Amino acid sequence: MNPILKSNSQSIFKKANFYYLRISNLSYEETFKLLFILLASILSFFIFDALRFRQYLIMVDIPVISYSSFSIMLLGLIIVHYLKWSVNYLCQDFVYRTISTQYSGEFRDVRVKKILKWLFDGVYYSTTSILCWYFFHEEPWYPNGLGGTNYTSIWQNFPNMINNKWVIPFYMIQTANHLYALIHLAIKRKEVETKYWEYMLHHTLATCLLIFSALYNQFRFGIVVLGIHDIADIILSLSRAQHDLKSIKFLMYLQYVLLLFTWIYTRVIIFPQIILEAIMHYQDYPEAAWGNKYLIVQMCILLGMHLYWTYFMMQIGVNVFKKGKKYEEINTYDNKEILKQGRN
Repeated sequence: MNPILKSNSQSIFKKANFYYLRISNLSYEETFKLLFILLASILSFFIFDALRFRQYLIMVDIPVISYSSFSIMLLGLIIVHYLKWSVNYLCQDFVYRTISTQYSGEFRDVRVKKILKWLFDGVYYSTTSILCWYFFHEEPWYPNGLGGTNYTSIWQNFPNMINNKWVIPFYMIQTANHLYALIHLAIKRKEVETKYWEYMLHHTLATCLLIFSALYNQFRFGIVVLGIHDIADIILSLSRAQHDLKSIKFLMYLQYVLLLFTWIYTRVIIFPQIILEAIMHYQDYPEAAWGNKYLIVQMCILLGMHLYWTYFMMQIGVNVFKKGKKYEEINTYDNKEILKQGRN
């Protein structure tokens, strides 16, 4: 072999081996960061594609969401902000009085803020879950597994708009809540989140999926994803808050079983069925080909995160209820201030 070619091939092999070893040894946070960078790098392409498809729909006289409707999202940001403020105002004294004594000083203040956030999330997701079912359970694209009554297909009547007056206000306010969470994470919570890139990827995926599906007239996907996510988030948020508020052991067992059942049913059973149907019965609408495939890819990444979190929750159950370990010893999501306090 030519010495130059041999040298080049060896160099390429060494580089490939280096990157393989580097990627295979990535931590979970590094993996989520890499996925976030990949998602962000292709974001601009799909923004232009979504706007192009929107113009196409206008040309063929298919109704689209007006840009003025996005002002509802700005109103939603204000509503979410003041609802959070109201929950903080009404519940702060109660949380300070009842929070576990394992927290003290500045760590107690940080933990109180987290608990107040979880209390808001529990109330918010309870409300949105009820409204989602009430507004849309009779739609032909709303799954029977979530309480739908007339389900036929997630692609029903695409790319036409949904003939339901509640679609846009519900959708925009829900999008506002996810956008608020994304902004708040980036600005306020970076220093207190052990899973910063994990949450950043999730919030970015959720926000982008909602905004892009609106521009592609694919509200059906967005609303179904919201319905699936919100139900389990009720129990998840309230159980995390309750654990630190002088929790009763029996109640912890009950919450865990209820959470695991609800989580697996909605996110590990129903959600993959929606993705599989979207792929198997894919409607080849050439003008929306890239956009629809992008939405499916986003949902597949979300499913991967669901499976990862399911494994983590099952590990908590095994370690706490079978092996007798303390919740704080194995939960790397909620206990950063405990770990810091222990080192001081």
